[in-house]
Amino acid sequence: MNQLDSSVARDPGEILLNLALGAPGKCVGIVGLAKNCGKTTVLNRMIRQATSNGITVGVTSGGRDGELYDAITGLPKPPIYLPAGSLVALAESTIHTGSCSLDVVERLGAWTPAGEIVLARVLSPGHVEVIGCNHSNDLMLAVRRMREFGAELILVDGAAGRTFLASPDIVGAFVLATGAALNGSANRIAELTERAVHMFQLPRPPADVVQVAEPIMQEGVSAILRADGEIEVFPWKTILGREEEIASAITEDDVALICGRAVGDVLLAEVASRLNQRRRAAPPDTASGPKEPLSPKKQAFMVVAKDPSRLAVGNQGAEAFEASGGQLCVLEKAPVIAISINPTSPWRAPLDPADLLLEISRHIRELPVIDVVAGLSAVGGVAFETQPGY
Repeated sequence: MNQLDSSVARDPGEILLNLALGAPGKCVGIVGLAKNCGKTTVLNRMIRQATSNGITVGVTSGGRDGELYDAITGLPKPPIYLPAGSLVALAESTIHTGSCSLDVVERLGAWTPAGEIVLARVLSPGHVEVIGCNHSNDLMLAVRRMREFGAELILVDGAAGRTFLASPDIVGAFVLATGAALNGSANRIAELTERAVHMFQLPRPPADVVQVAEPIMQEGVSAILRADGEIEVFPWKTILGREEEIASAITEDDVALICGRAVGDVLLAEVASRLNQRRRAAPPDTASGPKEPLSPKKQAFMVVAKDPSRLAVGNQGAEAFEASGGQLCVLEKAPVIAISINPTSPWRAPLDPADLLLEISRHIRELPVIDVVAGLSAVGGVAFETQPGY
């Protein structure tokens, strides 16, 4: 049996709470891989579970969440429900849009199009619309101040596409919400979810590359690490618009491209094209006698970013880069502690919850996979059933 079995055999809400309390800083982001993957449902379950255990919760968002109808699709959404005594960081204009009573305890001096972000304590329970911070520094401030005002567990609702949430500087660990909104096939949903987990938990480069990369990251510049240890630092603060120029500077034996700022699909595509050209131009090895093959790490040209929040890349771009012989690396990982599923979608026929749960669990064997509505959980391809959460 997997060592997680003792946890997975319990109620999904207990699993999530125990994992969240073990996260760095007791701060967890719930990130949907697409709209309608059920992240707000999972957030509400975690809030309820923490409250039942006497734990004060702080809640905020990396965007707009908790409204009764989706601001983009117009579809009904589950509201965020907050108990009395909990804390919330939200735009001041939304204080009176929900049914709970809020007492503002501090203005944070961070501004959004919906107004200043304020820190409030819930006086009477109810639902709330949370328009949170849209910049990483503001979100770090909100998390810190909620903790200082007594929040024992902080939950960040991750709006789709908010890549800065993947920064371990902000959130200690993540729950990824996936489901039928991604695709109509359980197998394809599992593949896409596995890919997302891979992007959150990319490998750290070797120690000698880390030693070179850290000061470059601190300067916010980009550089090529040559095979002889020489470092070519690019003179531009941003590499946007210079992707082709950067790729053309990569030579055959180079070790890594170290990116002090964001890595986008265009850059990866240019580097992948360069690597493919290099491979096609390499002369055939005609030397006689057996040779020891190079390890994959020695063969791979690395593109190194600070953490997953700096990777503004899609699955196709990352896969094409890796297929060309490249390897994406990060100095700091964004640990994923669980996968939640929603087998329903507004646009597709529902999938069988147990089938979807097991398919994802077989693809991502090291993480617990849960359905808080159906009361199902699995790890390593083995499912457990408890009482439904709703």
